[in-house]
Amino acid sequence: MIDHANTAMVDWARAQFALTAFYHWLFVPLTLGLVWFLAFFHTIAYRTGSESWRRLTKFWMKLFAVNFAIGVATGIIL
Repeated sequence: MIDHANTAMVDWARAQFALTAFYHWLFVPLTLGLVWFLAFFHTIAYRTGSESWRRLTKFWMKLFAVNFAIGVATGIIL
C-alpha cells in the first residue's frame, strides 16, 4: 500500500511533468513557425542586399536560438 508521503511525491512528479509538457507544447510550435519567418527575412535580405533586412534576420535568429534551446531542454526532460 502506498502511504501518504509517497502519494504526495507522485503528485509533485505529475505536476512537474505537466509543467514541462506545457512548455514543450508552447515552445516547439513557436520554433516551427519562426523558421518560416526567418527563411522569408533571409531570402529578402539576400535578394535585395538590404542591411535592414539582414539586421531583422539577425534579431529574430537570436530569439529562434533561445526558443530552440528551451524546446530541446523540455523535450529531453519528457
